[in-house]
Amino acid sequence: MDSRRRITISDVAKKAGVSIATVSRVLNGTDYPVKDSLRKAVLRAAEQMNYTPNFFGRSLKSGKSNDIGVILPSMINPFYSEVIAGTEKECRDAGYNPIFCSSNNEPEKELEQIRLMRKKCVEGLLISTINADSGPLRRYIMGNSNVVLFDQPAEGLSCGSVGYDFTLAGALAAHYLTGKGHRRIAFLSPPLDRPSRRAIFKGFRRALEESDVGFRPEDLIVLPSETALDEKGNYEFENGHRLARAFLKMHCPATAAVAINDITAFGVIQELLRSGRRVPGDISVMGFDNINFSAMVNPALTTVSQPSFEMGRLAARVLIGGLQKADRREAAEHILLKPEVIERESVCTLRPGTDGKEKSMKSLDNQQKHPYT
Repeated sequence: MDSRRRITISDVAKKAGVSIATVSRVLNGTDYPVKDSLRKAVLRAAEQMNYTPNFFGRSLKSGKSNDIGVILPSMINPFYSEVIAGTEKECRDAGYNPIFCSSNNEPEKELEQIRLMRKKCVEGLLISTINADSGPLRRYIMGNSNVVLFDQPAEGLSCGSVGYDFTLAGALAAHYLTGKGHRRIAFLSPPLDRPSRRAIFKGFRRALEESDVGFRPEDLIVLPSETALDEKGNYEFENGHRLARAFLKMHCPATAAVAINDITAFGVIQELLRSGRRVPGDISVMGFDNINFSAMVNPALTTVSQPSFEMGRLAARVLIGGLQKADRREAAEHILLKPEVIERESVCTLRPGTDGKEKSMKSLDNQQKHPYT
């Protein structure tokens, strides 16, 4: 037999001396009665011939597969690596096979990946969408029991979801920093073109406006466009550099800066340190996500947590639960995860000045520093 030819069920049947139907019954684990001696002969022949079932052909025949497509904006950002870990564990435990792919933060590529997954006849889809307009996405939703959206919110879609209270996260960051005595807080972000970014900023701004601090539009620093992806996809870290340079160029008097996510915050901190600023000695920096690296950098990053592993695990659980329902027309399940502040070392507490007001950050050039507790 040609060693390059794929071993078929017919080859196994011939070697075991049984019918093709008997091999199929044994390998597919059906309830059809098969003599123990024949069952052992089939299993022995399959093992000796290193037989691999043709799952694609089987799924075409049965109209069902155990594959679940997972579409993410990025494989580079450690946040999504943790999402993958949670999703994979839940899928494997339930007997499903997750297939991961990335849209590379490109809306059109995301739709292309959805079309590809449908062609592969996956049982269901988990999508962290970056499409600001849910209209194009709606055309590819296959029903509310076999698609679950997670991480990024999308309006007007009836499918299941595992979300996160981004608005509350922004508010928590503002409350935390004002509670530490900061009265000028910069908000650093790429374009606010995603629902999650807009929601975080909305919560941040509202919290300041409802406090005695107030929000100053000049403290919002937004890049005019996304940095083009390099071959490693490290655009968020580079965005942090660009945002910090813009902050320094503006001579912004803010004593604290909130970056849109942890990776961006790392870039901000690195650029501030390069310029001779101390973090948090001259400027406090805060992020969002609480990826594992947040506790490993120096200074360790104070951040607002978004439970990535749990989000991936729950998204898979909601999807699989929908797939296993007898009536898939039942209402889709929706879960909203809550944020919390993770306090580390990148934020300091301002000490009130002798006039009862917090002293503002002075330029490093004139060597005037504000005091800290």
